[in-house]
Amino acid sequence: MTVLSAQLPVAAAFPAPVQVAASWRGREGLAFLDSSMRSGEQGRSMIAVEPESILRGRLMEDADGLKRLLKERKGEPGGLFGWVGFDGAFVFGVYDRTYVFDHARQVWCGEAPELGGGGDDETEGGLEGRLKFGPLMEKSDFCGRVERALEYIAAGDIYQVNLSYPWEAMWPEGRDAWGFYERLRAVSPAPHSAFYDLDGVQICCASPECFLTMEGRRVVTRPIKGTRPRGADAASDWSQAADLLASPKERAELVMITDLLRNDLGRVCEFGSVKVSGLCELERYAQVQHLVSTVEGELRPEVDHVEALLQCFPGGSISGAPKKRALEIIGELEPNPRGIYTGAMGYFGFDGTSQFNIVIRTAWVQGDRMRFYTGAGIVADSVPEREWEETQHKAAGLLKAAERF
Repeated sequence: MTVLSAQLPVAAAFPAPVQVAASWRGREGLAFLDSSMRSGEQGRSMIAVEPESILRGRLMEDADGLKRLLKERKGEPGGLFGWVGFDGAFVFGVYDRTYVFDHARQVWCGEAPELGGGGDDETEGGLEGRLKFGPLMEKSDFCGRVERALEYIAAGDIYQVNLSYPWEAMWPEGRDAWGFYERLRAVSPAPHSAFYDLDGVQICCASPECFLTMEGRRVVTRPIKGTRPRGADAASDWSQAADLLASPKERAELVMITDLLRNDLGRVCEFGSVKVSGLCELERYAQVQHLVSTVEGELRPEVDHVEALLQCFPGGSISGAPKKRALEIIGELEPNPRGIYTGAMGYFGFDGTSQFNIVIRTAWVQGDRMRFYTGAGIVADSVPEREWEETQHKAAGLLKAAERF
């Protein structure tokens, strides 16, 4: 691969990250962390391709192997790119080179790639209407499960639990998922998006939620709770935002999860270093708007990034509180294993940086099916029908991408 000189404005000589990723589709192990929506120091997109090897295991049992590898290759270029499913099963590609683009400065950092020879437009004719998603759970069934969760809350077992269900569509034979990802990022851009073609799975992710960002010993998490659709015009949009900001139920839910994540970070951070630097702030995306908090701290010297992920996994915003009992109830009330949904996707860098999102607003292809999930957080004053409506709002971006596919 030809490597161009770095640190020049992209407009002057270099393609944008999404152009590079598109031109490299079809190459083995393509990993594209697409952060073009973010700003400032966090606005970096990353691309890796052709892994040396693929690591598979379970986070609880095989974390030590990941730690050893990261220690052995500390300071080298590249890293481990992949995901951890909700059940802890992980897949990571081991890459010896990573291409990083800084969106704030509009430069490739270190090395800048050329466009590859792939990415020719695929034939779109005859596909209209072929990608039809449908929920694999009826409204009445979901509402019944919400009622059962409310009984657990009333009995004092839990304070909050996240319940979800899958959607599925037949996948057109002979197609790769990059075209779907391009449409998804167009209709539902998000700050923690990603595309993976790794280990026989193609993943299209438009996640708005940061699970863990780690640089050296600094760690940040940004849980999301509370959802309203975007309005058709400015007035209705602000009305939806005002309703979200004023909702005692939504604020209480996020405060509860913020406290849970503060406690999670407290297990791995220096005493007194964990702080809530943002609480119940409004963030808007193309299809929905959310409330978001920011919690940060400083990892203890003996805690590496793998251990931090292990101790905080899975994220509190997509499990519940108390987490252990909430996970047991999820196992009882959800008939479909979540797979990668609500796991974590991202990378461990050999340079001492790591970042993982929460895997939501994400569809993946295996075999002849594409699947995604939507869910809602259940608390004491939840109304089952409204929770169902929230899950429908969260599906909007993926369904719009399917309409355009």
